[in-house]
Amino acid sequence: MSLKSPDMSPLSEQSTVEGSEQASTNGDRAAERAVLRKVDWHILPLITLIYMLAFLDRANIGNGRLFGLEKDLGLRGNQFQTAVAVFFATYVACEVPSTIFLKKLRPARFISGIAVLWGIVTTFTGFVQNYESLLACRLLLGLVEGPLFPCLIVYLTFFYTRKELAVRFGYVVLGGALSGAVSGLLAYAIGYIDGRHGFRAWRWLLLIEGPPSVALGVFGWFFLADSPDTAWYLSPSQRKTLILRSTRDEREASTPSAATLRRSDVLAAFKDWKVWAFSVLNFLADIQIFSYAYFLPTIIKAINPAWSTVYVQALTIPCFIWAAIAFFAIAYASDKLQHRAVFGILACLVSIIGHVMLIAGQNVAVQYTGCFFIATGIYIVSGIAIVWMPTNLPRYGKRSTAVGMQLMIGTSAGIPAPYLYPTGDTPQYVMGHAVTIGLLGLCAVVNGVLWWSMVNTNRKRAAGKEDWKVSDLTDEEIDKLGDNSPRFIFAT
Repeated sequence: MSLKSPDMSPLSEQSTVEGSEQASTNGDRAAERAVLRKVDWHILPLITLIYMLAFLDRANIGNGRLFGLEKDLGLRGNQFQTAVAVFFATYVACEVPSTIFLKKLRPARFISGIAVLWGIVTTFTGFVQNYESLLACRLLLGLVEGPLFPCLIVYLTFFYTRKELAVRFGYVVLGGALSGAVSGLLAYAIGYIDGRHGFRAWRWLLLIEGPPSVALGVFGWFFLADSPDTAWYLSPSQRKTLILRSTRDEREASTPSAATLRRSDVLAAFKDWKVWAFSVLNFLADIQIFSYAYFLPTIIKAINPAWSTVYVQALTIPCFIWAAIAFFAIAYASDKLQHRAVFGILACLVSIIGHVMLIAGQNVAVQYTGCFFIATGIYIVSGIAIVWMPTNLPRYGKRSTAVGMQLMIGTSAGIPAPYLYPTGDTPQYVMGHAVTIGLLGLCAVVNGVLWWSMVNTNRKRAAGKEDWKVSDLTDEEIDKLGDNSPRFIFAT
């Protein structure tokens, strides 16, 4: 027996079916948005705080310098710069191994565990008595903090599609920017307890900043999930929805082979020139990030030596807040427009203007404004590159290895960065600013080369000029090619 009305026309029947499909699609999208909101609330606030504390614990030595750390420990010459730089020796050494084996290490537990460890190291750094013990603590701090940043990037790719990654990564950047603001605020407050109970202000800085990392790490151990299929805060149907989203976004990433760590994928990362180009790009950009994070208080002090140390610490806060606002605005635009390179190039140019203002500025207002110009581009240049690369690597083994390489080479910029602003170059620090300007110019060039290469490849693939590579392959074999598949379209 038919349930269709006898007077229903084929056209009205088709409209009914289309309406049902549209309602179903709208319902699916609403369900996806609900799942995504839940994932956001259970991941983003925590990783923002974790990275904020990590950056706070590594960069507080710059604030400590203004509170007499060098004098109290008897540091001479470039020993302070060496204490800053040595952190990165152990930091970079563990970035690639940690990302390659992240899945085997229980991601949530690993990230939370190292937070506990660096909190302990930071706290005990407050008790060092000489240069040698400071170096030892900095080496240990680099060892336990090194895996965090690359692992957070890979961790985010487990839950989000490549069209959503820039804004989500923005929360990690927010953590770094907030650390600068919080560091300045804490230093401002702690300056008033200098000498309390026999401890100088720089010791209080370390003793107060360490324990929150331990507490947050313990909390994260139980709160974070390792992957979408183990997300305790989602129902079985919501977990399925989350997994299907990534399958729809990138077919090449949806196969069992793509999600497995394979030796061939690891080696492929080392053979891909684009991975090396992104790594160099990050090195050039990170020179600015590290020198800005460590020496902004020193640079601002040089603008007007009459300013008190406490007042200088307060002046660093707006710069880092603005840096976070600028990155979030660009990350949103980048995800919305699905363009990466153009924002990276523009950010390089804006930061260059800031460094020129610091060199050539003849008054306090111009030079301090220059700090904001630098802040505008400081996280965008590096941040866009960090998001851009993994979104174009659908296979886990190659993606995780490439992220480790990119951040290992990029972070090694922390070794030369402290020497760009030697004490003898005050007040204008011409060498440091001039070198950074040159490196940012190279950043813009590398961005442009990568953009041109990917756009050109996309055009060839759209025209079918690479189809000959897969003429004898099955669909499954084509999918295994990952970003080398003629079906794969690069995000540019």
